[in-house]
Amino acid sequence: MINVRGRDNLRDLRPRFQAMVGLVVLVFIGFAVRLCQIQVLEGDHYSRRAERNFVDVVDVEAPRGRVFAAGGEPLATNRSAYTLYITAWTRFVRDGEAGTVPSPEGERLSMDDATVELVISLIDFVDEDDEARFRDRVASLRAEQDVGKYAQLVRRNLSWEENARLQARLDGIDPWVEIRGTSRRYYPQGAITGFVTGHMGNIGRGALDRSPHLGYRPGDRVGQTGIERAWENYLRGRLGSRSRVVDARRREVQEPPPAATEALPPDRDPIPGQDIYLTLDVPLQDVAYQSLSTKLAGGVVAMEVKTGKVLAMVSVPGIDPNRYEQPIAASEWNAWANSPLKPFIDKTVQEHFFPGSTYKVVSALTALMHPEFDPDAEIECDGYLRYGGRKFRDTHRHGVMNLESAIIESCNTYFYQLAVDNVLSLERVEPVARALGLGERTGLGLNAEVKGTIPTPEFEAREGTYQGGVRLNSAIGQGNVKVTVMQLAVLYGAVANGGYVMTPYLVDRIETNDGKLVFESQQQRRNNEPVIDPSDRERIHRGLIGVVNNREGTAYSQRLSGIVVAGKTGTAQVGRDRRIARKGEVLIEGWDTTQDHAWFAAYAPAGDPRIVVVAMVEHGGTGADAAAPIVMKVINHYIGATTMQTETPPRAYGVPPPLPGAADPDPGAGAPKGAGQ
Repeated sequence: MINVRGRDNLRDLRPRFQAMVGLVVLVFIGFAVRLCQIQVLEGDHYSRRAERNFVDVVDVEAPRGRVFAAGGEPLATNRSAYTLYITAWTRFVRDGEAGTVPSPEGERLSMDDATVELVISLIDFVDEDDEARFRDRVASLRAEQDVGKYAQLVRRNLSWEENARLQARLDGIDPWVEIRGTSRRYYPQGAITGFVTGHMGNIGRGALDRSPHLGYRPGDRVGQTGIERAWENYLRGRLGSRSRVVDARRREVQEPPPAATEALPPDRDPIPGQDIYLTLDVPLQDVAYQSLSTKLAGGVVAMEVKTGKVLAMVSVPGIDPNRYEQPIAASEWNAWANSPLKPFIDKTVQEHFFPGSTYKVVSALTALMHPEFDPDAEIECDGYLRYGGRKFRDTHRHGVMNLESAIIESCNTYFYQLAVDNVLSLERVEPVARALGLGERTGLGLNAEVKGTIPTPEFEAREGTYQGGVRLNSAIGQGNVKVTVMQLAVLYGAVANGGYVMTPYLVDRIETNDGKLVFESQQQRRNNEPVIDPSDRERIHRGLIGVVNNREGTAYSQRLSGIVVAGKTGTAQVGRDRRIARKGEVLIEGWDTTQDHAWFAAYAPAGDPRIVVVAMVEHGGTGADAAAPIVMKVINHYIGATTMQTETPPRAYGVPPPLPGAADPDPGAGAPKGAGQ
């Protein structure tokens, strides 16, 4: 046993004691250095980390820019809404009646099944698919902790009832669930302007990957169609942020201590999106929509002749864009997607059709450019023309026709003969059609506009259809000739204004939220010089007036009182035989695909044209019966007349009024047949 009282033993222990003392001193020095580092050198850093225990910074949605019509009517605005967020991984767990308590050692734990089922029971789903998508979304957040530890948007636009139910059960679902006030898009005009304004939808994964620099987040709403999509960069605002004091469950403290409030980082105000003002005339748009909506499918475009401003643009059937702000049942979506009426397609620019006899304006202008063509030479129409062993039929026997009367009475045989004589060859017609805006996009820049088709010999050869009869069909707007409603409006606008092809536009100007001008549209001519010779234009013009105002004209029954309208009917054959419905196929009453497409294109007043209107009714029958009344209602509203007249026609263009005291002769017979009434 060691005797610690001995001098020698104490001498042996002293170095050990000194070493221990030195070690203790070093430890305390280390503590002191670390304490100095934490409190002095890194004080701000740890102060910020401590603040995170009671500071929560949330994004503040920027108000999306609004869309207005020419008269100031709102077409797309914002309304308050409730949005559901879920934090699938938190540091709290459920503890029976006690609600939520901190998880052991602050570990993040996944949202439990009971909470998921409780949340689902409080939401109104439109169908099983809607509920399944919600479950999948929550499951994906529970499966990925890196994403699920942050509040993620899972459902927009909760109804007031859904919000009330969730708020009442918040103690049982908190802190996994949070409801924030946001906004949703609202379209006051609904389906009337649905294809113009477009609608919103969740941003796709592909769009997120392609545009990381734009700052979009999963679940953000972006424009999908119409103005919403085409002008997304202007309408979209920039996010702001708001700091708030929260309790241990991440719920906002209503009356936080002053010290906590002072520690909050500054808020960042959101930047609202910019407001867009369109050229659309809402009353005129409504007239066009109400007139067309009596038909199953079709499109109407009204445009200013001299500027290219689009005044009305309607396609039916359409879907109210407000529907996209709420979940849509799978059965309803499938019905839309499978409908032969194609309610997702904008029939004014997104689909092209055979123009029928409305295309005869192009054929007539082409013929007038031929050096050997005589517009006054007469051709006998027997109701058909034989060529290549085939009989090309007309609507009926017209008798003796010249160019003007052929336009007025829409004689196919006359144009057949010009095609046989090679006056209307594909090589000659194609450049004229393109010069007038056909065969390429108009430049409107909306709804994935299609180009249409103007056949050439090369095109027909590639299609395997280049035979002699092709140019006969093309001369009357059949064969492979296809145009959009908007293109035809541009074409007839050029005839009306003297030969200038205008680029149509819908956006008049863009302003910031406080009224500062950002962008203003200017009218654009696609040609500096008229593409139509004035004398040729005058011949075509007289013929178009006669279509409506001459007793032999195909649209004479639809003429207006007090307004001289120039126009052209078109009845485009679709070449479909009547077929037997398949078993189980849903038939739509009145939808007969054996019927022709009905067209009418017109401008008014004929003496000084202000507006051009084109209507197309899919499988509507004849242009005079189905499409012309629609166009006349739009023109009648725009020009200001109040009555439709079918008994007494207006005075023919160029016919002087009677002398005082003299009887007014029949104004519809002021010139012989084919002379231009």
